Amino acid sequence: MKKLTTLLLAAGMIFAATAPASAVDVKMDGQYLFNFITGERAGTGQNFDNAGQRLRLGMTFTANENLSGYFQVQVGSGSDKTSNYDWGTDTTGNSGKIGMRQMYIDWLIPQTAVKVRMGRQLVGLPEDAFGKNAVMHPGWQGRDGITVAAPVTDWLDVSAFWLRGAYASEGADDFGSGNDTDQSEKTDFFGVVTNFKFDGFSFSPYVMYASVDKGASPDGSTDQLYGTPLGYPYDSTLGMIRGDGNAFWAGTNFVMSYFDPFVLKISGAYGMIAYDGGDFGEDVGNPQDRNGWYIQAKASYKTAYGTPILGGWYASGDDSDVQYLGQGWIPSWAGRFHPTFGYSGGEFGMYDNNTRHAIGGTWGLQAGIEDVSFLQDLTHKFTVTWFQGTNEAGEALNAMKGSSAVNPVKYMTKNDNAVEFNLANTYQIYKNLSVCLELAYIITDYDKGDHRAWAAANETDKDSWSTALTFQYLF
Repeated sequence: MKKLTTLLLAAGMIFAATAPASAVDVKMDGQYLFNFITGERAGTGQNFDNAGQRLRLGMTFTANENLSGYFQVQVGSGSDKTSNYDWGTDTTGNSGKIGMRQMYIDWLIPQTAVKVRMGRQLVGLPEDAFGKNAVMHPGWQGRDGITVAAPVTDWLDVSAFWLRGAYASEGADDFGSGNDTDQSEKTDFFGVVTNFKFDGFSFSPYVMYASVDKGASPDGSTDQLYGTPLGYPYDSTLGMIRGDGNAFWAGTNFVMSYFDPFVLKISGAYGMIAYDGGDFGEDVGNPQDRNGWYIQAKASYKTAYGTPILGGWYASGDDSDVQYLGQGWIPSWAGRFHPTFGYSGGEFGMYDNNTRHAIGGTWGLQAGIEDVSFLQDLTHKFTVTWFQGTNEAGEALNAMKGSSAVNPVKYMTKNDNAVEFNLANTYQIYKNLSVCLELAYIITDYDKGDHRAWAAANETDKDSWSTALTFQYLF
């Protein structure tokens, strides 16, 4: 019996030695975010009060230097599974849901330095001067597709991507399956980004094209790719693209650090989307057609006492003869432009004060100082920002006089302006735990003639304030 056992053990060891290795190293990362925010929405006098939390938990599975995988979930509530968990909405705690935010593998093409990433991932265009990207930010929920990144020289990298923004299989055949390609509703994005890096400056030109299908609904922000800034044509009834079409974007950023500690950042982009007639008829111009552009610039000078900053932006708006709001805005796919805390998403953006993410139809100037510190581990940032609209109060806005749907916070004319004061204080409690207190005060001056219906129902000239306390635990 002992001889038989020894023989079996030896056979097992030989088999194990010849079997391929399958062990991987697992590393976890995560982010806890607790946010308490209260205040008044800009220009409306409406109070808001939110308290909630969010957890993002990720795992990296590394086989070797050529192959790894990543999986990240987000714990939230609601049907989308990725929103914040709002305190007090469920005393049992059973409504919290887990949703996939990212799930991809990274691998190198053999004998090359070309990296391929396949799966659901955070993909965005190069960062603008004010941070994020107003055309396509990496996003809240991730995007499905393939990206390829290749180093060409010491000073040039090139990356390309294909993203499937929306898909709905339609057209059942004789076998009962719905996979008719001609009738499927899908939207695909294709892009190329080049990164030039030299001593003292860098820039990243990019182009992106999208083929959109009638009926597809690519996930976006409230300033969606396929809608006007206020929905179609004036409200939020648009649920899907109402015609086949094409979209195109081109842009770049530029960073000059040659005269460090002086740093200058400049970025800009142009975009357009044109639909077939769709539900409006082939011979009728689609009111969802849009085209526009923007430019941003921001300068900073680092000193021992802080970093003074000065920046500005300009984005095209509607002309006086447009028939539908937003036709002069640059389209975006969940793009983000958050220069301030009160008017937009702030430092963390867990809760939106006014759900305005678009740069379209506005221009502004910002001055301030950041990285100011009087005590160890405590830093301050203070900014003053001036906003004004670039939309003309023309035909489209005049058609809205009988409706209160035109929110001047989202749609500012050339006669509307606002000034916002921001103060952010961040304290590093421990190496992995920080707390940030943000304060904002907004002084608005909206033209009640342009927004007559809104002014009748809301206090458009009411100053507003907001404050948020956020705890972040990173590991």
